Amino acid sequence: MKLDNQTPAYLASLFISLMKEQVTPNQIMAGIVHLATANHELDGMIVSVDCFRFLLATMPMDTSASGVTSFVISLSKEGVTTLMLLDALSIACYVCGWLDAANQIRLTYKRLQADAVISQMLGN
Repeated sequence: MKLDNQTPAYLASLFISLMKEQVTPNQIMAGIVHLATANHELDGMIVSVDCFRFLLATMPMDTSASGVTSFVISLSKEGVTTLMLLDALSIACYVCGWLDAANQIRLTYKRLQADAVISQMLGN
């Protein structure tokens, strides 16, 4: 997969297709959370754990679609990041009418994005 500024749109299209086939945002979220913890991408960030706790409190993970979880985790081999996935999932939720989920995921994405910048500045 070629990563560029279109990657979130491609991922969103993929998630929209999955959601049209009855995969829920909660099932996709299971893969994203597993990816975030497995690759330690968010280690060293100040509020990343709190962001995910907030998101999971409002949108509990559904691990019943293990194939979806495995697929989402495999995207990291292509260079896809947790933030890219959250951005794409929020877009997909919005398009599919899951507005509450879209708003919660977007808020988490924005907080993590800001946290990454702050953590980087504090680390320098």
